[in-house]
Amino acid sequence: MSLWATLVVTAGQVQAQNVPSGWTPYPTPKSGSETLRCANYSIRREERVSVSNGALEIAVIPFERGGAQSQAFKKQELPPGIQRVKGMVGLQSTLKLQNGWLLGFDGGEFGGGLWVARDDGATQMLSGENVHGFAETTQGILVLAGLAHMTLDSGKVFIVPYSVRSPRDLKILVELDGAPQAFTKVSDDVMLAVTTHGVSRISSSGASERLLHRDLGQLYPNSIAATPDGAIYIGMRLFVVRLAPHGEEYLEQWMVPDSCTRFQIQGLDCVCEK
Repeated sequence: MSLWATLVVTAGQVQAQNVPSGWTPYPTPKSGSETLRCANYSIRREERVSVSNGALEIAVIPFERGGAQSQAFKKQELPPGIQRVKGMVGLQSTLKLQNGWLLGFDGGEFGGGLWVARDDGATQMLSGENVHGFAETTQGILVLAGLAHMTLDSGKVFIVPYSVRSPRDLKILVELDGAPQAFTKVSDDVMLAVTTHGVSRISSSGASERLLHRDLGQLYPNSIAATPDGAIYIGMRLFVVRLAPHGEEYLEQWMVPDSCTRFQIQGLDCVCEK
């Protein structure tokens, strides 16, 4: 009996009919397995999850030659009147403040950081941490930051007010178990974050709860979404992981597209078998 089937028998709530149309349950891969190695190579098949009008949507991210790193260094426009300074490289996050702009950058191993830009265009660096995005809450702005590269793998969530005066306004809210990969808000003051090592629920009050502990780094999670029934979905290379609520816990369920239930490594690619 597969691991997935065992969960069905013991929990009762994770049923095959709950799997999204076009998808098939897959036994949870073991760390270091050939399955995970193949999925790591699946750069042409990265699944992105989202929710629209309460319904789950899963789509393959279009493959772009050069990959995400190449796209990250295509410089985006800054708000009017603000000049780019050293360190402002990589993927950019921008948020309007009461007294200017919050600017975050993630250039991976090439750098990044967090800046505040005044209305007069003057900039001040707040942190040298790579910034992965902002989440607005009633208590302030949550800033997800961190880096996974070589032996480095760390992350944290900062919080800043809507009017930033100095670096002292930046506070560490939560230490993460790894570098953040994607996040989504589930209420005004709560978000879900997927890191290289699992999934956590984080509140703007500083409360944090780990919902899944799993090494996901080599699958490059790109998205996380929650549906009205309380289920959580994580999109990554080849797989989508579903966390189904069961009492106060979640049951972990891996899925693959119906068209790719078998796959193998060919060269440096992971190819679906027919």
